[in-house]
Amino acid sequence: MNMLKIRKIISTVVLGVVMFTFVGCSAKTNTAPKSDSKGVKEESTVKNKDNKIKYATKFNVEYLDNDVKVVTDGADKKLLLVPKGGKKPEGYDNIPVINTPINNVLLCSSMQTSLIRPLDVFNSVGAVTTYDVDKGHIDEINDRMKSGSITYVGKNTALDYELIKSKKPEVAFIISTDVAKLGAKFEELGIPYVVESSSLENHPLGRMEWIKFMSLFYNKEGEADKHLEKAEDTVKRVSEKVKGKDKPMVTAGVIHDGKFSVRVGGSYQSKMYDIAGGDYTFKDFEINKTGAASITNEEFYAKSTNADIYVFEGMGKTRPETISEFVKQAPIIENMKSIKSGELWSSQPWWSQSVDKLDEIIEDLAAIFYPEEFKGHEVRHYFKVANR
Repeated sequence: MNMLKIRKIISTVVLGVVMFTFVGCSAKTNTAPKSDSKGVKEESTVKNKDNKIKYATKFNVEYLDNDVKVVTDGADKKLLLVPKGGKKPEGYDNIPVINTPINNVLLCSSMQTSLIRPLDVFNSVGAVTTYDVDKGHIDEINDRMKSGSITYVGKNTALDYELIKSKKPEVAFIISTDVAKLGAKFEELGIPYVVESSSLENHPLGRMEWIKFMSLFYNKEGEADKHLEKAEDTVKRVSEKVKGKDKPMVTAGVIHDGKFSVRVGGSYQSKMYDIAGGDYTFKDFEINKTGAASITNEEFYAKSTNADIYVFEGMGKTRPETISEFVKQAPIIENMKSIKSGELWSSQPWWSQSVDKLDEIIEDLAAIFYPEEFKGHEVRHYFKVANR
């Protein structure tokens, strides 16, 4: 073998070694765990697991190895959910840890009791706020409160923090509007708190998906998915049934402090009326916001006078028994079309504790709007106010 061939062979071997070293080092660099400034691992370490969040926009979840989850709650706060007995992964030093499944929780909203109903985890509830045992509408909570296994710790405006501390909850679920007044106090007590913001969603199925959010803390995503798939099927069926029909004009408003409170165009209630086939009179009012807004009696009358149906979705404990009783609260509505024709429908008292049943509520609304199309359907979450 001459010297020229020997040199070529040596060059080829050297080049191969260099390329192997470069590629090997590059591969290690790309797959090594990294953390950003907040102590959160980069996406390269997250499993490609479908979290199946289709409608909700106010929370998120990322699945890591060993059934660890990074949850972003309704206040954009990150939480690390680690199975009990499991090990906290490296690179997440700045994120609070909650061990799952939880089995001693404080619920700070009566609506949250319906978010956990499909999960069958009522035994995990150790304490509640705001829930009225005499007028609560979830038997599993009522029975446990009466037996003493669930403790009432006061209204959110006047909580008994000593009592709460003695109950040693693993987690306190609070709503977004209570973060300022409750968050700091829970931190002081060393109680992890989680912000539940289902009411800020602009789609009813988005609000229902907070059942999935709650399921993350119990490792019961399967149960949540099953319930949500059924709800989605109901909504699709109703949508198809009312598609192409002449829409009745629908108004809704609650009288409060001499004014009308109406659900704005960007609210999930507005979307519910739309899905059920109604032409909501306030659908174009503040479409970029959620929740409700106050308007004058005159403004409400001007928009609602020709509405075919009036839906009263009261959040309080009392409901109007007759139309005349309802009119006394705001006499200006007496000559509205819906009132004169007797088409005033009121929500049942348990309506606000039925977030897990919004699909049923949508079907009820469709049956109210199109009685001929839904013959045989029993309206459960509303009742027609007596015309006398």
